[in-house]
Amino acid sequence: MTRRDLLVALGGASTATMAGCSTTLGTDAGSTLRVGTLRPPLSLDPITARAIGSEQAIDRIFEGLYGYGEETDIVPAIAAGDPELDNGGREVVVELDEGARFQNDRAVTAEDVVYSYTAPLEEDAPTEWLVSPFESVEADGEHTVRFTLAEPYPALEHALTHPIVPRQEREDDKEAFAANPIGAGPFEVASFSAEKKTTLRRWDDYWGETPPAIDRLTMVYVEFPVTQLTSLRTNRNDMIEPVSPLIVDHVSDVANASVKRRQGYTSFYYGFNLNEGPTTDPRVREAISYCIDLEKAVSEFIEPMGQRQYGPLPPPVAEEWDMPTDEWAELANEKNPERARDLFREADAASGQLRILTSTDPKHKEFGEALAGGLRDASHGALTVSTSETKFLERHVSGSERDYSVFVGEITGTPDPDTHLYPTFHENMTGVTNGTFYREDAVMERLTTARTTTDREQRRRLYETAITRLLEDRVCLPICSFENSFAVDAGVENFRVHPIARVNPRLVWENSVVTVESGS
Repeated sequence: MTRRDLLVALGGASTATMAGCSTTLGTDAGSTLRVGTLRPPLSLDPITARAIGSEQAIDRIFEGLYGYGEETDIVPAIAAGDPELDNGGREVVVELDEGARFQNDRAVTAEDVVYSYTAPLEEDAPTEWLVSPFESVEADGEHTVRFTLAEPYPALEHALTHPIVPRQEREDDKEAFAANPIGAGPFEVASFSAEKKTTLRRWDDYWGETPPAIDRLTMVYVEFPVTQLTSLRTNRNDMIEPVSPLIVDHVSDVANASVKRRQGYTSFYYGFNLNEGPTTDPRVREAISYCIDLEKAVSEFIEPMGQRQYGPLPPPVAEEWDMPTDEWAELANEKNPERARDLFREADAASGQLRILTSTDPKHKEFGEALAGGLRDASHGALTVSTSETKFLERHVSGSERDYSVFVGEITGTPDPDTHLYPTFHENMTGVTNGTFYREDAVMERLTTARTTTDREQRRRLYETAITRLLEDRVCLPICSFENSFAVDAGVENFRVHPIARVNPRLVWENSVVTVESGS
């Protein structure tokens, strides 16, 4: 897109109705930070949330025992200090900060922590995978929590960042809690509209060490990147995220803003339905892999905001764990419609229509349409179905052929491979966060064993073997990584991007707080 094309598009967008960007200007005392996001908030309940748009709001409302520091290290939040490990790492004791309070002025207790770690398992919630390694979680008085593990858990520090919820208040009305929760974080909910907008106001009685300088934070769903940029240019939003490759080179041309970006731990992939329909046949999955030029697709839809990847781990994780990415790249097929036709015929699946399920995220839709076009090049019927984020999250794990043969998925994790692999591919998460329904025992055993193996090299080998088998069996087609990125108005000061996606937009850092210049 040229600058002229973009300006024409911006002119059209600025005269259109921008319901997704609507916000009342100049009516609130104090500073307001307005974020236009492509990631809609779905729920504000940390137990059941499974979308990054929800998690980014939740991270402002709630505190975990620990939070992330400047990088991916953990620092005490509700915890009074570092966790105490005993019995070879099988027992973890955490003392709570006695000053920690929820937004209804009730003290955070050990029972609240126990509930926060046991409710996901009892409710078969999307966060179950994060807390499942704990054999038991018990309160030892009002301010001490004891975690017991059957085996040491190498990703323990990430599990300890799970948000803490007030037990009784959530139990009283879970549905109401999901829209108007009570947390222990620096912001409380002013209003919430699922898939549209979250408005948070600073909790002036926040007990933590450093309160934010922002009085009000709004996170508004904007469906299209050009509309996002228009909202930044017309001062309807102070920042937008993520920054689409479509507009990244034009931000400074059309708005008094700059792009701040950082490599993180997010990746996209095609997942296959191995439960029902033609994609249960490995020959069909192989045929589909010949239907798209992923190098070209990533170049057109993602670069420079991400890069091609050949396994389910994003580049920082694959590099840190010394994974054989060159070997995985050799497993990827180049586009070959004729070979795809032969495989479809061999599998007796040359007719019919393959359903490709995506969310309304523009990047997901582009990859869905690109695959559909490649299937048609191979003389196979294809239909791309793009649906709301809520419906996508429900349907892509249904295992029903009526819902999908292929889906465009997104993994958002941490530096530990477990956060990318276990919720996405382990059979224990089938129908919850795993939509592939893959059940190969050897792979499941390795993913499980890696969670209880403290020897890093042994873990690495377990993950390498499991991933190689996932790729050979065409359980998924890895697509690319995607950076954490914001386009930020010049009036917003001290803003930085954190590598963990849900931590953004981070408003308080160790030595600075984010501010918004009056009238920006």
